[in-house]
Amino acid sequence: MRRRLRFTLLVIASQMLLIALAIAWLIHMVLIALNGSLYFVENNPYILWAEILAAVLITILAIIVLIMQLKRLGERRRSDDPTS
Repeated sequence: MRRRLRFTLLVIASQMLLIALAIAWLIHMVLIALNGSLYFVENNPYILWAEILAAVLITILAIIVLIMQLKRLGERRRSDDPTS
């Protein structure tokens, strides 16, 4: 039960991050459409590296969830009928 709950929470977190990424990308594209281009500079190096680190962590989480989901696809469950 605990393993299933942990996996469910991980999938929910992954999906929430995916939705947040999609919203950020949408805002980015809308700003480009309205202004023709988008240029910005992050003057604070700590914020810049925190954003880079967050993007890397989100990517790693997404890869881990994908691998876990692929493994679960191959698992046999008790409800599976071996005769069919």
